[in-house]
Amino acid sequence: MKLIKPLSFLLAMVFSTVAMAKVTITVPDTVEMLAVNSASPELEGGMFSANKTLTLPNGENQIVFKYAPYFAKGKDRVTVESQAIIAKFNAKDTKLNFEFSKFNSLSKAQKNINSLEWSLVDQSGHKLDIQQDRLIKKGMQIGRNYPQEAQNYNTKGGVAAIVTPLTLTQRALKQGDLKQMQGKNTAEEMLHFWYAKADAATKARFKHYVEQH
Repeated sequence: MKLIKPLSFLLAMVFSTVAMAKVTITVPDTVEMLAVNSASPELEGGMFSANKTLTLPNGENQIVFKYAPYFAKGKDRVTVESQAIIAKFNAKDTKLNFEFSKFNSLSKAQKNINSLEWSLVDQSGHKLDIQQDRLIKKGMQIGRNYPQEAQNYNTKGGVAAIVTPLTLTQRALKQGDLKQMQGKNTAEEMLHFWYAKADAATKARFKHYVEQH
């Protein structure tokens, strides 16, 4: 139990600091955000807003989304939906916008939607370096749990995989009392994970805390 209290203290202290530093992504109504860092996305904006805003911490992040442009067909509006895209990228203190390849017709979108080209562009017009993959599930598609699928993807280690606090926490919970696992100390791994994300002031406060205890 002695380990849990300092660990909880660090997580709370570092997370509060990380939350202050942020990246924002403008999410258009043609993008369905499905998961963010293995969790359900929290978007800001009205239900009928043309654009919503996604706020992320600085550093490495992972998103899962579908692109769904729409086209007029007579009096109807037809939507063409891509497969679920999972992607990771690094960004800091910036605003990002999606850019997608243009489809001039419904038939071209239906034919090429799953080979679309897209990017995240910062305020200076620079495209971020992105690693991406498809999050594919065979069989029934209704009721998919995308946050869980993303977590499973990260555990297996695909090209767009990241290490999340959830991954480390799950390992810790499996340990029960955070005792050292064979060959790996998960509590120490969690400390390193959050310490690396902290700013200089937070690191200094943590060092002072450790020295006093």
